[in-house]
Amino acid sequence: MKSFIWMKIFKRFQLIGTFVIRPSVLLLCLVSGIQIAGAKTEFTPVDRWYEVYLDGGKVGYFQDKMEKDGDVIKSWNEFVMQIKRAGQSIEITVVQETKEKISGELIEFSSETKMAGIPMLKKGRVEGKELVVYEKQFIAGKETRYSFDPEGGMSWGLRKQVLENGFQEAGKTYNLKVYSPDMGMKAPVQAVIVCWGEKTIQIGKEKIKAYEVDMELKSPFGSMITKSWFDENCIAIKTVMNMGGMKISIIEVPKKKAKKMDEEAHELLLSSVVSLNAAVPKSEKNIFIMEAIKGKWSGKLFEDPSQKIEKINDNSIRVIVDLGQRQEKGDKEIDLKPFLSANVYLDSDDLLIQKLAKKAKGNAKTPKAIAHKLTQFVFRYMSNKNYEVGFATASEVARKKAGDCTEHSVLLAALGRALGIPSRVVTGLVYADEFENQKDVLVYHMWTQFYMDDQWVNLDSALGLVKCTADRITFTVDSLEEDTIASVLPLMELINNLKVTVQSVE
Repeated sequence: MKSFIWMKIFKRFQLIGTFVIRPSVLLLCLVSGIQIAGAKTEFTPVDRWYEVYLDGGKVGYFQDKMEKDGDVIKSWNEFVMQIKRAGQSIEITVVQETKEKISGELIEFSSETKMAGIPMLKKGRVEGKELVVYEKQFIAGKETRYSFDPEGGMSWGLRKQVLENGFQEAGKTYNLKVYSPDMGMKAPVQAVIVCWGEKTIQIGKEKIKAYEVDMELKSPFGSMITKSWFDENCIAIKTVMNMGGMKISIIEVPKKKAKKMDEEAHELLLSSVVSLNAAVPKSEKNIFIMEAIKGKWSGKLFEDPSQKIEKINDNSIRVIVDLGQRQEKGDKEIDLKPFLSANVYLDSDDLLIQKLAKKAKGNAKTPKAIAHKLTQFVFRYMSNKNYEVGFATASEVARKKAGDCTEHSVLLAALGRALGIPSRVVTGLVYADEFENQKDVLVYHMWTQFYMDDQWVNLDSALGLVKCTADRITFTVDSLEEDTIASVLPLMELINNLKVTVQSVE
């Protein structure tokens, strides 16, 4: 099981700067820099600096700026994080800019993330009743048009609404519509604001009175909650959020203190394994009991005929993985278009992807035979198996031949689409009989599914498996049509907070 070393940290977790910290920064950006002037909003320029902590260790800083230019409000914020992954230093930077009307309506935005030198760009503009969004990674890019909801706010628009609705009164609750590049720009997500009134908090050695506010971002996959404390002028002092066993804190400090980084980068200590009570049989059916160690069960796992979810109590569920129970022809019709189309990550229209797909296919005729050929090809083709790569496009993977389970699954999915086979990527847990001196564990993993003979079939190119058993639990499936954190919310909620038991199958 040496190959598990190459995927020991599931790739979406390694993007903690974008997938975990940025949503917590969203509330901080949302309501800082507003002052009360009767029942109206009075714009106040903002230039604030914050330290960012992960599990008590400083990992970066955050700057938030906002200024008025005529009738346009310009917002700019930058997040910088330095961490280590298995001893390797990684820097992540996120820069987001918005332009909005004084009324709060969005004009345009841009959001650029760089991780380990890999740039990811998302920008958009409002054209009439449409929001035009452009996404690009490396040289690959695409433009998509969505219906624009003028009630959806980003920076100034959200701040304006928070002030108008209030934030100081305990018990006050209201809903807002939020446009966030991290949650997808297809439509605004709902944000629930809950006000807890004035509280006393500890900032360093000083006790400060501040107004406590929660924001819950809701998506079809789950929710994300941040907690912030504000002064009487609605300036954020501190923002925190918890993801399983990880605590992220963002605290206002002077610029000099914010930019001073620790000499030694913080080691990103994410649990890569979940211990089991027994070995997982290599069969078509297995049953797992999944339990939240702390608090109630909040993760929403994918469900289809091959994986059924049963609630046991408030903190545990039963997962029945039965590969013999697949969707039958004539059941609910599946829209396969998103799983056939080229996109930013699965750029199956790239010339090299097309060339490799034909080469890998060889003389295979049937979808099953082609799937086997492609899976084995990717396993052999990826000559540099490591977890140093960011979240790369399929064409970039094809050129570098490097990566872990994420890159394997993305490349395989793109090759399938290049040959007209619907494909998607899967995130979840897979069984290992031994991993890093631990026996009988589940490891966070990513693999591929092809739609063949009216069924979604598991293929694992990172492990070279053309036939998978019921030794894995699916968390999410994704066409990768849009770059968003929403689909990984169920996973983040379970980090360091998961107990799994194998239940015998008669």
